[in-house]
Amino acid sequence: MVHTLYWSGTSGSLAPLCLLIEGGVPHDTVQVRTKEREHKAEAYLRDVHPLGTVPALRLPDGRVILESAAMVLHLAELAPSLAPEPGSVHRPLFLQWVVYGSATLYPAYLRVYHVEDFVPDESARPAAKNLAVAGLAARWQVVENALAAGPGPFLFGGSASAADVYLAMLALWHPDKEAFSAACPKVRAMKDAVWKMPSMRQALRHHGQPTD
Repeated sequence: MVHTLYWSGTSGSLAPLCLLIEGGVPHDTVQVRTKEREHKAEAYLRDVHPLGTVPALRLPDGRVILESAAMVLHLAELAPSLAPEPGSVHRPLFLQWVVYGSATLYPAYLRVYHVEDFVPDESARPAAKNLAVAGLAARWQVVENALAAGPGPFLFGGSASAADVYLAMLALWHPDKEAFSAACPKVRAMKDAVWKMPSMRQALRHHGQPTD
């Protein structure tokens, strides 16, 4: 059996697919057409993701990973070049940056793109979204500072890790790319370097995303 990635064009499936390809992990992909509400279909809710979100990763034994960060960590274990070895000096911060993406950046994007889920008063939503964008900038500045303190272009020097791939995917989602690039040039350089990976270029094409 193989891994099966349930994906959609604008979901968090881009990084897992890149890592599946980069690690040479045998896999299939199943597109979930969110515009057609396939992620809310009874079969998807029952057999894949009980909350009806994308992505999901079915393991060869049939169990399903529901969180993109967990997929990233799992796939990094299958391709040792994508993660510092356990016990190595970089391992603790590698784990930190994956969790930072999931626990700090990802929720900030939810407040930007799904403000209605957090602010019932429609008249208050524009101000709430502006605050969310400002909060997103502060959270990315932490990543920018970490990259600026190192040799670059990646978090741990000249080789991309799964954490770089995951953060590069999250950088793609920023609502104001021009301002983001100006404020966080080191993040932009890291993302550009990840985008040059053949595995990422293949994943981008699969998702219908530009490769530049």
